[in-house]
Amino acid sequence: MINNKKIKLGKLNFYIVSDKYINYLSQFDYHIAYNKNEKRPYIGVVIILEEHYYFAPLFSPKLKHKTYKDNLTYFKIINTKTKNELGIIRFSDMIPVPQDSIELLNIKDKSYGYRRLISEQYSYINIPKNRKKILEKAEKIYSIVTKPSKSKMAKFYQDLSCNYKLLEEKSKLYYLHKNKQNHN
Repeated sequence: MINNKKIKLGKLNFYIVSDKYINYLSQFDYHIAYNKNEKRPYIGVVIILEEHYYFAPLFSPKLKHKTYKDNLTYFKIINTKTKNELGIIRFSDMIPVPQDSIELLNIKDKSYGYRRLISEQYSYINIPKNRKKILEKAEKIYSIVTKPSKSKMAKFYQDLSCNYKLLEEKSKLYYLHKNKQNHN
């Protein structure tokens, strides 16, 4: 059962995933990105899919993103005033996360530029129509990747995405093992 004490539902918030959990999960899927260090942590939003918390990572804007055609693997974050790209949320790289392996992003000690960027990203993803689109894309790609299908579209998304069902199993094992250690 989902415990809402740590995850803030409603608005989309930014979270950091623990290095230990990332290192564990990356053994099972090569799509998983690593934390770069304390200065550039792996941040993203948390979404509920099939009663699992899923962390959808945020990536900094890159030139190649300008050429991306709209599809279910990502959501572009745009500055509403300047129309500059502020990054993307990658649904193809979503991972299931136990609550005790994530924490809300704290930007108090970060530079002004970083705080401003995070603030702009946060504002954009929480515009109701954008939030709805983010949740819809996450649910749709999850459904396509986890349901058996031989269609070319399903194969395309499965090849680009993490193996969500395998990672859900490994996440449960991680959580059970961690809790067993804590009780001994």
